[in-house]
Amino acid sequence: MAASMLRATTRAIAPKYSRTFASEKQLRMKIASTTNIAKITSSMKMVAAAKMRGDEARLAAGRAFGAIFTRVSTPPEGFEPSEDHVEAEVPNKTLLVVNSSDRGLCGGINSGVAKAARIKSNDLIGDGGDIEIALVGDKARGQLARTHGEFFTHTFDEHNKQPVTFASILAMAQDISQTDASAVHIVHNHYISAIAYEVAQKSLVNTNAYRLDNDGTTPDLVPAHLEEYEFEPEDKAEALQSLFEFSVAGNLHNAIVDGNAAEQSSRMAAMDNASNNANDMIERFTLQYNRARQARITTELTEIVSGAEALNN
Repeated sequence: MAASMLRATTRAIAPKYSRTFASEKQLRMKIASTTNIAKITSSMKMVAAAKMRGDEARLAAGRAFGAIFTRVSTPPEGFEPSEDHVEAEVPNKTLLVVNSSDRGLCGGINSGVAKAARIKSNDLIGDGGDIEIALVGDKARGQLARTHGEFFTHTFDEHNKQPVTFASILAMAQDISQTDASAVHIVHNHYISAIAYEVAQKSLVNTNAYRLDNDGTTPDLVPAHLEEYEFEPEDKAEALQSLFEFSVAGNLHNAIVDGNAAEQSSRMAAMDNASNNANDMIERFTLQYNRARQARITTELTEIVSGAEALNN
């Protein structure tokens, strides 16, 4: 009878001890793994800060370079075309160039670009136009493939390996400029400061679109604000093609260096938040571990005292 009661008492107490010890072991493992995560995110934050300084320098030079193409492709303020200017008929098609990053762990920076591209494409389709999508970077492709995958015509990955070179961007611009779309619309992240960025968009008129009509002649597609300039060769077709390709390359270069700086600033903020969250979790796990350990020690002392008292009686 006494032996059966002892076995019953052991079975009743053993699960309690096993749960306590397992809980402490699990908490120690959680504390160790979370500490390692905090070290990794802290290191990634410092790496992102170092890379951002280089991206800021490239962005400062890239903005001055990109301003040239903005002046070429944008009419001056208050400009009015002459009465003799005739707009050429071009197809109602827009090529969306979506610039995102190839790497994650940078907050919602890629989601913002994908959302803006999705809204812009839906607006263009709603107005009765056709669209094509060129993806620069891998992250936006995964977010747009399900809803707009049928419009993909170009994909460029691993474009933002540091440092970004204008030669690689020229290769992309050469493919993009072959489109027959009437306009090229670039969607990218615009770097404001180390703690702020926003989604920016810029449009370029395709002066090379449908250069040849049905009769095989070359229409005059020179923008109205460039009519007073002299072009070589005189038929302007080759000059317009080169101008459009170089304009796409310049604006795409500006968008990529701008997006790279915004990506590093967003990654730095994301890793800082991750480190702070990890430290908070470590504090909570440590508090839970100390409470579990204290409860176990108190229980053991109580049992020792009770056992000694039982022997005395």
